Amino acid sequence: MMTTFHQMLAQCPVCFNEETLTIWDSIDASSDPDLRERLLRKTLQSLECRNCGNSTLIAAPLTYGDPVHNLLIECRPGLDRGQLLDRLNELRQEHASEGPSDPDIADRMPFRRLTATMNDLIEKIHIREQQLDDRALEIVKLAVINHGAEESAVEDLHFVGVSANELNFMMKLADGWFQYALPLEAYNNARMILEQVGTHAKAADRGFSLVDRAYAEEMLATFTTAMSDPEGP
Repeated sequence: MMTTFHQMLAQCPVCFNEETLTIWDSIDASSDPDLRERLLRKTLQSLECRNCGNSTLIAAPLTYGDPVHNLLIECRPGLDRGQLLDRLNELRQEHASEGPSDPDIADRMPFRRLTATMNDLIEKIHIREQQLDDRALEIVKLAVINHGAEESAVEDLHFVGVSANELNFMMKLADGWFQYALPLEAYNNARMILEQVGTHAKAADRGFSLVDRAYAEEMLATFTTAMSDPEGP
């Protein structure tokens, strides 16, 4: 994959002044590590208005590839879940011939994900670079969000890294963003749930997948069913 871009006129949302902005269509992190850094710092597509000084991040479709980490992610801001599922099917068809679907060799295939926001894209990069399982982290996040709803509603939650024996997140509440940490044990427990779910979870190991909150809800529902009827049909 090559790094590609195009230029467009973007309008400042404050004063409506128009500026020429570079929009990155795809990024190869191995050949352009500076773009990776700008993406993670959220300065990659920042519209800096020379008229009023306002700074605005512009969300646009972006494909991110990192051959070192065997990583390929497509971000499609603005699509609802139904549209994302349609795009997911298209991606699976486009990449169907790239490799076998045998789960036993999944580790040798690219980690492919579709995301709905730039924050989700950045989170997937952090997860992959730290060699963690995003499926398990989505289960952890779902548990935190469900628990928070009983106290103070969690509007958003994103993994940012691991330190010592803790998972570190940025949590959005009604009054802003805050740092939040959980013991690493929570991640290990989520991995055990995925092992219990078994073949249902392995679908996200092959080809493009949309691993998000809805995915975690599906995995937990499957796990709950399996635990209530361990012998199956």
